[in-house]
Order: sequence, then structure tokens, then C-alpha cells
Amino acid sequence: MNAISVHDEPVPVLAATTADQRESDRFQSFRDALCDVYLGIRPERPSSGSFDADVLAYDWDGAILSRMRAPGHEARRDAASLARVPDDALFVNVSPDSSSRLDHLGERWRMPAGAPILLDNSAPFALEFDPRRRFRLYSLRVPRTFAGVEPSGRAVADLNRRLSASGAGARLGAQCALLTTEFDAGRWDAAAAMTRAVVAMLRGALTGVDVETDAPSRLESGKRAASSRINDPDFDVHEFARSVNVSVRTIQNDFRASGETFRGWLLGARLDAARELLRSPAWRERSVEVVAAASGFRDIAHFHHVFRDRFDATPGSFRP
Repeated sequence: MNAISVHDEPVPVLAATTADQRESDRFQSFRDALCDVYLGIRPERPSSGSFDADVLAYDWDGAILSRMRAPGHEARRDAASLARVPDDALFVNVSPDSSSRLDHLGERWRMPAGAPILLDNSAPFALEFDPRRRFRLYSLRVPRTFAGVEPSGRAVADLNRRLSASGAGARLGAQCALLTTEFDAGRWDAAAAMTRAVVAMLRGALTGVDVETDAPSRLESGKRAASSRINDPDFDVHEFARSVNVSVRTIQNDFRASGETFRGWLLGARLDAARELLRSPAWRERSVEVVAAASGFRDIAHFHHVFRDRFDATPGSFRP
């Protein structure tokens, strides 16, 4: 059975393509389209070739995730841009299939495909992709204080050094790879959940509270990542544990320490999802059986029983 999303398709904050532009206008159109998300960042026109590009961005809980597909080129943020368009946001950048070069915060980076790096938009930089080939770049824009601290440029540079040479960086890269796959497939619930997981991992890297060693953070990260999977009847504690890179026993201990069990949490999450579908006008014509299946329940009799236990009401009583 294919999982059915419990959320409506989100509205992008930016969706632009040069496909419908005249060739002579394409690069300028692309550069203008970026202004709302990539504040003060100036792409440089390639020396030759057609410039067919597109960019798509969504806002989830204040974090803007965007995907850019374009011919290889260079983008800069220089002193003039800093003065003209001040902005102190941070960007997590990753390109799954293209290497790049970055001059930033006094260091020069050669980034292999799939390696994430944190970019500080309050400091100058030059980012370059191979002009001989196209690239995909995913950027996650977060407020500078998203982690409850305001990292300096030195702290950002230190974090990038740690990410380039540690297991934490490899795990962040793996999570980013999953995120880009879900984004490209248009599975927005999963992409939103994985965006939150990336933000949680980055927060931990900046504050020293590692989701792999701090049980409350680990549970929060796992629950967010699992929010897009609860409607899959095969989702289990093993997949939950894999999402945060720990053992099943560790996750079971984490739930126990929080006064919960995995089984109880999953049942509650599925029942809450079913209640929201029953309340939704968009699902008014769907049967209770379809709602139960879309919320991860295989057995309709079991669904009715646990629903009444949880809400002291029948599923039909929640219909609008």
C-alpha cells in the first residue's frame, strides 16, 4: 500500500525557471529570482552557453530549503553586497553530484560532492561550480540564532573544519542526502521532517548537545523524522532507531526514561493523524476504513477499538 500524505502540498516561497524566457534575458531573470532567499548573493554570468536554470524553495518552521539547478558558475558576496544588503543568515549547502570550491572566512575549501558546509552570509565569500557541467545545489537557510546562540564567523569556520573530518559531518551529509532525495521526489512531509532533523543535528553541532548522546534531543529528532512515516504500517522501532543512528535498545531506554514506550507513542501519533483526517473537509468523502489505512492501521476493528479508548468517541463523531 502506498502511504498517503496527511498534509496538503505546501506552497513554495520561491518557484522560478528560465525556460519561458528569451535566451538574452535568462541569466538576468535567474539572478532577479534569487533575491528573496539568497539575500545579497550575486551570481556571475558564465562566459558562454545557454543559461537554463530553475530554483524552488519552501519554508518549514522558519527554515527555508531551496534547490537550484543551473549551469556551473560562480556566486559571490563581496563588501559592496554586504553594505548594500545586510544579512546574517546561515546556509547549509550541499550538492549531491557536483564538487565545488569555496573561499570563505579566511579559508579555501574544495568540497566533494555530497559534503555539507555551513556558509555565513554576514561575511564575504566566493562559491564556484565547474562551468563545464550543470549542478544541483540544496541550501537550507536558517536564522543566525536558530540554535539559541549567535555564532561568530570563527565558530562557523571551526564547525566546518569539524564537519569535514568527523563522524558528525558524515552523518549530517547522510541526512542531507536523504533530504535531497525526498525533495526531488516531491514527498513534502518527509522533506519537511528531514529538514527539521538536519536543523536539529546542526543545532547540536553548534551547541555541543549531540542528538546521538543526549536522550531528549535524540527522541525529539527521531520523532520529527518519523512524522512522515507513521502512516506506513511497516514502520517500526528498528527504522526509528536507524533514523538517529543508535541501537533499538538505546531508543527503548530513551522512551522509558521519558515515561513512554515506542509502541504507545506510535499508536498515539497514528490516532492523532487519523483524527485530523477525519476533521478535514478534504477527507469528508473518504470512508473511515480509508482514513484508518492512511494513518497506518491495517485492522479496521482494532482501529475502532483503540480510537474509542483514546478519544472516548467514535471516528464518525469527528466528521465535519
